[in-house]
Amino acid sequence: MHLSIGKETTMALDLLRRIAGSPLPMSFTRTADIERVRILRAAGLVVAFVPAAHHPSIAMLLQRPAQVVGITQKGRDELLLHDGALSS
Repeated sequence: MHLSIGKETTMALDLLRRIAGSPLPMSFTRTADIERVRILRAAGLVVAFVPAAHHPSIAMLLQRPAQVVGITQKGRDELLLHDGALSS
């Protein structure tokens, strides 16, 4: 399944590229990054531990990091698909 390209999807794919080029596990503490990890995990592109979403008014106080432990084959295929489309 191919992801449709919107701003948030593009940013999540940029994060996936960053993850692919880094040693794992990789932790994220910024709320925006945690949300992108949540998107990647929901799409089946990464294996990750993501904290439960909190109410926005207390999120900054209680937010725990998200941790990506692996990229799935689907995630690798998605990167190849998008990177190949960018180079054509």
